[in-house]
This record gives sequence, structure tokens and C-alpha cells, in this order.
Amino acid sequence: MPLGARRLVLGFFLAWSVFAFLAELQEAMEVYDRRSVHRSDPVRWQFGIPQVDILQQCLAEARALIPPGSVVVFTSPGPEAAAFYRWRWAAYGLPESDVIQPDTPRAGEIAHYLLSHRVPIRIPRLELVKALTGCRLYRVQDGAEPR
Repeated sequence: MPLGARRLVLGFFLAWSVFAFLAELQEAMEVYDRRSVHRSDPVRWQFGIPQVDILQQCLAEARALIPPGSVVVFTSPGPEAAAFYRWRWAAYGLPESDVIQPDTPRAGEIAHYLLSHRVPIRIPRLELVKALTGCRLYRVQDGAEPR
């Protein structure tokens, strides 16, 4: 193969490699730029993102006020799947308590506290204990049904 043809093949291979590298880099940067959109969904939460940090701060503050062994109803906004994953994060953050969801059978009868994460609660028999970072802690009085 003549020297000119070798250079042409080598140049073509080099140009194709640079083009492929730049295409992969662009795709990786697009995914990186959309990371905040993906992380807003509780299914994709990870430690260190703002949503988790706020919830962890709320749970740490609540943990200091809730006696160990208490039954805590945890409420949060959004679709059922998002609320489920936030509830699981809450259960992780309150290991000394039994954290249940509002639709748990007999939740109003067995709950001692209600922790409301970004959900306004207006039930007369709930006593506001304290407004915490990103949430509110209520004490469940006799017969209150947390929803």
C-alpha cells in the first residue's frame, strides 16, 4: 500500500475516532445536565442530594421529640410510588419508631404521632408539636384519624 493511502486511512481512522469520542462525550454531558430532573423523583434519591438532606434534617429533629417505640404516621405529597419511597426513607431515619403510612389499617387508632412532610394537615384532634425543617410533627389525640 502506498504511503499516501496509508496516511489517508490513518487520517480517516483518526477523524472517525475523534467524532465517536465527541458524540459519546455529548451524550454523557446531556445525561449529566439532566441529573437534577432524575433526582427529584424519590425512586432515584441518593444520599447527599438536597431533597434527602432536607428530609434527614426533618427526621433528626423529629427523632429528638418522639419517644422510642412510638408509632408514627408519615405523610408526603405526590403519586403513590413517590410517597412510598419517601415513607421508606422516613422509616430508615426513625429506626426507634414504627413508621406507618396513612392508609395502614387502624392507623388513627394505633398512631402516637403524625409526621407531615410538605403536606398541609388540618385535623382538629392533631396537636402541633413543632414545625421542623421541611415538615411538621403532630401528636395524635384520642380518636384522631391521620390523613
